[in-house]
Amino acid sequence: MFFLKDFPDEEMVDRLRAVLPHADINGVQIFVRLLALGSECLLRLDRVLEAHGLSHSRWIVLMLLRRREVWQALPSELAREQGITRATMSGLIRGLEGQGLVIRQPDEDDRRQTVVVLTGKGAALVERVLPECLGLMERTLSPLDGAEKGEFKRLIEKLFPLDGA
Repeated sequence: MFFLKDFPDEEMVDRLRAVLPHADINGVQIFVRLLALGSECLLRLDRVLEAHGLSHSRWIVLMLLRRREVWQALPSELAREQGITRATMSGLIRGLEGQGLVIRQPDEDDRRQTVVVLTGKGAALVERVLPECLGLMERTLSPLDGAEKGEFKRLIEKLFPLDGA
């Protein structure tokens, strides 16, 4: 998380330019704003999820399961898709099991492996919470018109390609 509410004013930016004349100060300002934007978006999402007893990490696990046709996956797949360690994923799964949102069961194709399965309770929670999350996203981006959203998306994808390049 990045916490900064008091951004430098133009006078401070001018002083920084004088001290570091070759630095890309505009780039620094954009980067700091991106950090603050990401943190603020995550804080807002966390408020929605916490009202339902979820962290954003647990929410991602539920969403990764829900988007599958069979609502199940190997823990190692979930860890890879979320970009976390298997040990961290094990802790998330334990917590979700404790809430009755997922269960572990032997893999039907390979009984040596265990799959994580989204329960009916977990699926129902996703169906309740997802509209709230989408509403948050819509409200957050509502100051932008359609063309601005398209341009913003294009610029973000240029900075952070979906293929990880």
